[in-house]
Amino acid sequence: MKKSAFSKFVNIATVVVISVFFLVGCVAEDPANNSRNGGGDDNGGSSNSNTTTVVGNTKNNATLVTVGNSSSHIISSSGEHWFKFIGSGDPIIFETTGDVVDTYMTVETENSYLYTATDDNSGEGSNALCSFTTKSGETYWIKVTARSSTNGTYTFVVKSPTSNLRANPIMVLVGNSSSHTIFKDGTHWFIFTGTGERVFFETEGNVVNTSIRIYVGDNTSYYYSKETKNKGINFITVPGTTYYINITGNSGTYTFNVRNGTGDGSSRYNAIEVTNGYSSSNTITSSGEHWFIYYGTGNSVTFKTTGNVVDTYMTVETENSYLYTATDDNSGDGNNALCKFTTKSGETYWIKITARSSTNGTYTFVVE
Repeated sequence: MKKSAFSKFVNIATVVVISVFFLVGCVAEDPANNSRNGGGDDNGGSSNSNTTTVVGNTKNNATLVTVGNSSSHIISSSGEHWFKFIGSGDPIIFETTGDVVDTYMTVETENSYLYTATDDNSGEGSNALCSFTTKSGETYWIKVTARSSTNGTYTFVVKSPTSNLRANPIMVLVGNSSSHTIFKDGTHWFIFTGTGERVFFETEGNVVNTSIRIYVGDNTSYYYSKETKNKGINFITVPGTTYYINITGNSGTYTFNVRNGTGDGSSRYNAIEVTNGYSSSNTITSSGEHWFIYYGTGNSVTFKTTGNVVDTYMTVETENSYLYTATDDNSGDGNNALCKFTTKSGETYWIKITARSSTNGTYTFVVE
């Protein structure tokens, strides 16, 4: 009886020792124990810091980004990447960079599209760029897709512009003609280096009523400003001087042109440059208008029309207001107009000629 009890005790003790040894051995040999206790990524990403995190492929799992973000991503031709940004009430720039993928970007708010920019509108090359002033606390979803059957790597960047919004201008040269889509609160910036020639900065299109401002160098006050639709600004640029062109407007697409020329006289900012001794014959319709531009010398000048066909009307303007107005039947011969006054040195004068009394035909414009 005693021997049997002792045997049972020995057997039980042996089982306990073997069990404890087995359990200790399992713990020591389990290299994955840490990952089973929270070491992995519950969202499907990798815990390995050398592995690129997968970008959100839907609006619901968009990747949260902040100012200063610059991250590279690989996208397929049919893929889409989503990012999320919380507005601070400050201006913001979302853009893609790279020369592989033809990107398209859409920025949405909670209930609707806030702003849309296509890849060939605002970014460099085939990249997209959206710039606008955010609302504090507003959530913005940014969707990036690939176009033109392209795929590969691009970089998504979030920038906070400087106070004068010149941090990310698009460089343009004479001959530039590029289309851009703008939101009503959007701002587009371009940069141009002076050539010493007269340069025309113009917008065209039948959707957006744009406003153009020109800033010189680091000046925060604009040098030229004009609200214009299908018009622009022209002036003689200084060689090597940096000019910033700021364009704002209501929603839609416009084309931005940069060109040399003397103007065709069709608008104030396409005026034909004239000096003392100038004389030219021009044909005008009853609803047309011709524009000329003259730079004051500090001396007296006479602008007049001659001819016996057109009943002309002349208006002379300075930069900000009407300087002088003369009607066709007041000062010129017959139905011609004439304006005479002493100019201010360096002042710019715009002379507009129109036809009255339903007349049309040829007249001569003279500067004396």
